[in-house]
Amino acid sequence: MEINDRIVMPVFLIAILMLHGSAAQGYLEEYVQGTVVEVQKHKTQSPEYTEGGSNPSDAPLASRYYTYEVAVRVGCKTYVGRYETPFGYLPSVFARAQRIELRLTKHVMYFDLPYSAGIRMRIVHRHSACGTNR
Repeated sequence: MEINDRIVMPVFLIAILMLHGSAAQGYLEEYVQGTVVEVQKHKTQSPEYTEGGSNPSDAPLASRYYTYEVAVRVGCKTYVGRYETPFGYLPSVFARAQRIELRLTKHVMYFDLPYSAGIRMRIVHRHSACGTNR
């Protein structure tokens, strides 16, 4: 009976780990339908050079880039993702009321766009409207 217990327990643990791994993998590969709720564009540049007594001509060049905050509703949850780029361009699929497919993980939204390598946005905020009567 000892031999069976030694065999059954590891086989059981391996089966559980395989099932858990395939469920987690399915979550990461599953695309869901969402709707773009809002898009905000922010122009950002590095802080000005303000050390007292220094020659302003010695200041480093200001770096400019754009930050987009895109709110996407999936079911009754809204995810706000941040996308940073040195260009003032965001693909047109990120327009208000536009339906879009995305893949969600705990911290990142992935968008597989046609004619593009895809876009990755870090989730900076999320909230749910389900079950609230306010």
